Amino acid sequence: MGKADEWGIKAIAFDIDGTLYPKWQMDIRLAAASVLHLPFALRYNSMRRAIRREDGLEEREAGTLDDLRIRECRMLYGSDEKLQWFIDKETKVFRKPWERLFRSIRPYPGMKPFMEKASGKFTLAVLSDFPVGVKLKALGVEEYFGYIASAEDSGHLKPSPVPFRVMLDSLGYKPSEVLYVGDSESKDIKGAHNAGLRTALISTSRHKVYSIADIVFSSWGEFGREIL
Repeated sequence: MGKADEWGIKAIAFDIDGTLYPKWQMDIRLAAASVLHLPFALRYNSMRRAIRREDGLEEREAGTLDDLRIRECRMLYGSDEKLQWFIDKETKVFRKPWERLFRSIRPYPGMKPFMEKASGKFTLAVLSDFPVGVKLKALGVEEYFGYIASAEDSGHLKPSPVPFRVMLDSLGYKPSEVLYVGDSESKDIKGAHNAGLRTALISTSRHKVYSIADIVFSSWGEFGREIL
């Protein structure tokens, strides 16, 4: 009997970037693509970190993607007067290159076989940070998921518990019946843990022995042996 049966897990949800594939692959590609927009990219990343800090500290209501865009624009420029400019710039610098570059990404070994096996036993879900777009299709696993969403759709960013609660409402399961798998202690594990979910962290760092995750694993083969 694996941990999932022992815990009474009915659904397994996953982050994408850094969880289903090595994140360095995309980091390298995006760095090269955004070098001509470096000032904006640096300010944008700083703004997103600030929002994550706020969302991780305060209890908030669920919102929409439009709510988040307005909040981002106000944090960057002090008002939402440049909202459309901001959306267009973000699309140009990050979202369009992401869609194009992701087609050359390669998944972690053993990830797809795990999904194939787990899909016959559990409800599988995705809760990503950025829009999912072509990612799951490019990785060859889109067919296995019954729920696919971005945290942004809830108007918040991880580690806010809000996107996890929205996912739980859609799935119809109790928090204790869902295992969330991610690669970030501060975003994925903290957010899911605060929403009451079981958690699993994929990491090759020895320091992750101090993680609050219920399981820490370094390969998909290891994860499958422990969970299934």
